[in-house]
Amino acid sequence: MAQKNKVTVKIMDRDYTVVSDDSREHMQRVANYVDDRMKAIFDGNKKLSTSMTGVLTALNIADEYFKVLEEKEELEKRINSPQYELKSARDELDAVVQEFERRSQAYEKMVHEFSRLIDTSSIYETGVAQLRKRMEKLDHELKVKEEELKRSREDVLELEKVVSKEGRKIDFDEGTTE
Repeated sequence: MAQKNKVTVKIMDRDYTVVSDDSREHMQRVANYVDDRMKAIFDGNKKLSTSMTGVLTALNIADEYFKVLEEKEELEKRINSPQYELKSARDELDAVVQEFERRSQAYEKMVHEFSRLIDTSSIYETGVAQLRKRMEKLDHELKVKEEELKRSREDVLELEKVVSKEGRKIDFDEGTTE
């Protein structure tokens, strides 16, 4: 247990013995403060008794104490606020980094898929080009066949004219002559 200090202090011209764990200097400083405050209140109104002066002094000192306590709490909030803001900023930064990584992976996946689609479309384009060439070839063959068919019809008409001039009729379906 710490050694108790004992000191005699004077408040409003009366001696008081104070015992505390605090240093003698601290106790004397507190007593001087209370004495100064009580004298200031008493000097402002000489009709006050010592007990009334003591109560008003205690109220004033309690008021100061609570104001200082509120100021201390506000300062602690300010001191802790940057730490809180820093933690919040770090948390937000971590969230942004995670989102960036997620989007970056999604982007890489899309680029890979796009490349695959380009490769696939090249294959399809090659197939479509080959089909176009084949279609053009078949279209050309069809036109050639249509031309041949047209010439054959014209030949048939010419032959029918020749035969009708000669008076004979040839039935081409049965291959007979009349």
